[in-house]
Amino acid sequence: MVDVRREEHGFAESDPGFEAERAERARLVDAFLAAMGEADNPGTSRKFGSFMRELTGQQQDRYWETKVEGDDDGVLVFADGRHGWERSFRYSDRPTTPEDEISPAELADALRAILDENDVARPAELA
Repeated sequence: MVDVRREEHGFAESDPGFEAERAERARLVDAFLAAMGEADNPGTSRKFGSFMRELTGQQQDRYWETKVEGDDDGVLVFADGRHGWERSFRYSDRPTTPEDEISPAELADALRAILDENDVARPAELA
């Protein structure tokens, strides 16, 4: 008898380093958000459509944007912790393919650039 209740995990299932990279990205973003929060979140932009969210009592979508050297695509980091390549946010708030995931090294470069652009001291995780 075959167990048809086997759980599928999408592309994460075929890449054993996926969860480790996801944890590293979360650690970097948490440190970044803490540093920006202490500095009163300088340099944020409001996502298109946020005004309507605000009118309906929801929180605005605020984000930072920068480009990683050598890449034409921008990196977005939202105040709620979502982050990734700008192109991937055009169709989903969450990565849907491995190509949508930003590597921890590229993310760290982008976070350092945003901190530097806004004159915010780098936390130890991003030094």
